[in-house]
Amino acid sequence: MNKLLLFTVLLCLLTVNIAVGQYVKLLDFEGTSNGSNPKGSLISDGTFLYGMTEFGGTNNIGTIFKIKPDGTEFVKLLDFDDITNGSNPWGSLISDGTFLYGMTTYGGKYGNGTIFKIMPDGTGYKTLLDFDDTFNGSTPGGSLFYDGTFLYGMTEWGGYIGFGTIFKIKPDGTEYVKLLDFEGALNGKNPRGSLIYDGTFLYGTTSQGGTLGWWGTIFKIMPDGTWYTKLLDFESNSNGSSPWGSLISDGTYLYGMTSEGGTNNLGTIFKIMPDGTGYVKLLDFEGLLNGKNPLGSLIYDGTFLFGMTAAGGTNDMGTIFKIMPDGTGYVKLLDLDQTKGSYPVGSLVSVESFLYGMTSEGGTNGKGTIFKLKGIIGLDEMIISNNLKIFPNPARDYITIESETTESNIIMINATGKVVYQQNTDNTKSAINTSALSNGIYLVMISGDGQLRYSKLIINR
Repeated sequence: MNKLLLFTVLLCLLTVNIAVGQYVKLLDFEGTSNGSNPKGSLISDGTFLYGMTEFGGTNNIGTIFKIKPDGTEFVKLLDFDDITNGSNPWGSLISDGTFLYGMTTYGGKYGNGTIFKIMPDGTGYKTLLDFDDTFNGSTPGGSLFYDGTFLYGMTEWGGYIGFGTIFKIKPDGTEYVKLLDFEGALNGKNPRGSLIYDGTFLYGTTSQGGTLGWWGTIFKIMPDGTWYTKLLDFESNSNGSSPWGSLISDGTYLYGMTSEGGTNNLGTIFKIMPDGTGYVKLLDFEGLLNGKNPLGSLIYDGTFLFGMTAAGGTNDMGTIFKIMPDGTGYVKLLDLDQTKGSYPVGSLVSVESFLYGMTSEGGTNGKGTIFKLKGIIGLDEMIISNNLKIFPNPARDYITIESETTESNIIMINATGKVVYQQNTDNTKSAINTSALSNGIYLVMISGDGQLRYSKLIINR
């Protein structure tokens, strides 16, 4: 490989911005004592992380809990019991500085879910609303949003048409107002995420409905229920379909993900202007290399967007990734597995340079985990050396890579700078199938422990 070509490919690596993150498992959910199968996200008050599980607890229909960011001082705050306080929450908690607020997907007086509040120490629980299906909706799957006066939310089903609702309610449970009944083709149906607010409009997505019927929509609406505007109809292959998570904003664009659709029908990452113009598909998920089927939302640190996929990656159990807001610089930070946890249904939260999240399955008991990802290192902070061990080289259908670290990220790039292989590994020796690669010269890189080692590889059959 000549020096010019090597320099060009290394520049591509710098653009990709390879990173390595050290995974730490904080908790294995085990069922009765601490819950199981969380399908939401954590929140932080600066001292504790708070969350919910869909199952487990005394009645096996979910719990509310808190835990320190170092994994200590786990406390189960509430066991859901169905009729009295709801069951099986899917979304996340929010806080107004005094109370925690949330929703359950089922249970309550009518079996269609509840809105509740509870103190951070587990006292003061109160049901604010029992969803009754036709009038005020049923089975909420997302989280609430608080503007300082009202709590806003959506239900996936119910309402007069049966396709879900948008509502607001006071934090004391009074002044409930249904802002919108979803109708299907006209304005979407079955929202599964949460609303966000820019000070003027509320923005959200529906997982189905819209002009094309099944693929979902992006919309905005005023907090008083007026000025509903459909910003986008998802079209499956071209721009994605079935968004599960929520939108986020960087002050200019709205960003989100779809769980299906796109070129490979495995989901997309996109951005769009708040007026509905400027739609850009930033990424097509493709399975092994970058994950598939995201069932959560993105977060933004001012430089990168971070997220998770529920499946795909090396083990087909989900991934954690980052990507630039312009769609460049995609990096798979972690492949999830049975030990670390699998199939995350929710979003990450960033607290003091750590990323925290949950998986709905996997871990020691197969019931999900709480984890943090620390030490995300960019190339500019790495020691770079040309001493990677690869054999045989030249190769045909298989190669073996030897490394000095057990937590590492392997990337293979062809002569044009395209990433053709990527995986995270916990082993010092990795066997890779290269039978699908064409004859030619490749650059192989492995990062870990703050070091980046690279070497050329020749495929010659």
